[in-house]
Amino acid sequence: MSRDQVGADSREGYRNQSWDHWGWIPDDWSRNEGDIMVKDPDHPDRQISKKDLKIKKAAENQQKRDAAAKRKAKKGANEHLPGDLRYPYTTMEEGYDHIKFQIFTYKRAGNVTRDAKKLKKDRLGQILLPMPKDIKDTNKANYGQDGTMNFLQEIGLSAAQSITKEGDVEGAIDTVKSGFKTAIGSEGFSNIENGGDLIANRLAMSAVNAFGGNMTFAQVMARSEGAVLNPNQELLFSGPTLRNFSFLFQFIPRHQKEAQVVKTIIKAFKRNMAPKGAGGNFLKTPNIFEITYEGDAKEYLNRIKVCALTNVATDYSAGLNSWSTYSDGAPVSMSIALSFTELLPIFNEDYEDYETGKDGVGY
Repeated sequence: MSRDQVGADSREGYRNQSWDHWGWIPDDWSRNEGDIMVKDPDHPDRQISKKDLKIKKAAENQQKRDAAAKRKAKKGANEHLPGDLRYPYTTMEEGYDHIKFQIFTYKRAGNVTRDAKKLKKDRLGQILLPMPKDIKDTNKANYGQDGTMNFLQEIGLSAAQSITKEGDVEGAIDTVKSGFKTAIGSEGFSNIENGGDLIANRLAMSAVNAFGGNMTFAQVMARSEGAVLNPNQELLFSGPTLRNFSFLFQFIPRHQKEAQVVKTIIKAFKRNMAPKGAGGNFLKTPNIFEITYEGDAKEYLNRIKVCALTNVATDYSAGLNSWSTYSDGAPVSMSIALSFTELLPIFNEDYEDYETGKDGVGY
């Protein structure tokens, strides 16, 4: 076998193996006649053909992609809460007014969610806290003031609907003609047949603006006719909103066990608002909360849909002028401010009838 043949076979095997495995091969084995030689970025004192450098870079990029695909998210600790966390750490009597936070893992229920309860998967536990000082809710609907339609737009819309619904093109054209004539004639300021002044004013506006002017059609009409197109403005509904809820709780532990429970409660709120998937390629939605008022006052308070916890602000010396702790280091006074946002808006159909009163004041 000739040396050229040996070189060709070696080069082929070389290119099919890992560069880290083979290292550098002498120039007379790794080049073909006419190859352009460049400096090897991994070995500055050696040369490599452009073709082999391209193969090398492709292999390195593939290794990076394979490593990224194999990268797994860090597995977290057990998410279930330790029993029923509550403050104060005492038995709650029947009828005692308090607020309950139940925590669930989040799951998708299709591309569009129509029932927030379907977003709940595994129940992780609950936290019971005393009724906060301020209990409020705000319901809001969005309306837009840009609902305008002048007579020209109205005629055009009617014509378009005639075409799309009935396929009547000729009828649509007649609708435009007759509507335009009727509207212009009824105003009594058209000196040219079929609304010529309106068309002339439009052309005049274009001519003025072509020479650097900045006039609107309404300005031209107001100057020439003393009139503008009636916009028929209306306040039109544009959509619902998502409600926000804020709660502030202060903790003043009376003994060591209660201080430990308070510590766990604060940790639970913080942890369950955090996304999942540290170190992975994707992040998962944090856990979600179902909030209910419990006790006799429940029948007179609002209902809350499933929420996301969006903010937790913790004060470890709440209401104190200086830092103060118990002998084991537990702060004497702490507080947390929680902000929640409902995952779905409120609809009319969410309310029960007026007679039963099962949903209190509703949402």
